[in-house]
Amino acid sequence: MDSATMGEQVMAGFQKLGFIQFTGIEGVDYASGRNVVRMAAKPEHFNHNGDVHAALLFGLAETAAMGASISGIVDLLGDTFIVARDGRIEYLARAKGEASPFLATAELTADVIEQTRANIQSRTEIELEVPVSITDSTGKAVAKAAFTAVIRPRRK
Repeated sequence: MDSATMGEQVMAGFQKLGFIQFTGIEGVDYASGRNVVRMAAKPEHFNHNGDVHAALLFGLAETAAMGASISGIVDLLGDTFIVARDGRIEYLARAKGEASPFLATAELTADVIEQTRANIQSRTEIELEVPVSITDSTGKAVAKAAFTAVIRPRRK
């Protein structure tokens, strides 16, 4: 299965979630070790300053991170249980509503993907940190984040 088809399938699964429907998050780019998602801000997403609410930026980053965490192991998902254990975010600049849409990019190295695949195949639990950057429509960095994805064997 090619990366575009995989990305469409992953985003189709995400699109079933109410939070994703509310935010309007959509897939932009998907490949092994990489997930880019976009959110076009709507008035209901703004805080009292006209900026995108911080919780929505956190959710955008988490969506990118979890998509990247499964990007190189889609064929092994039937054998795994994946969950975000924690996340942290640093807001670098205002996410002004007029600077929409916002892009969240999460990337993992080929070595991390290879090790993750090996751990799944040997039924070994793994935790990986997935870094994320969020930019506005001008390319300005508005936040950086990191999430820990826990990937463990599915109980039989």
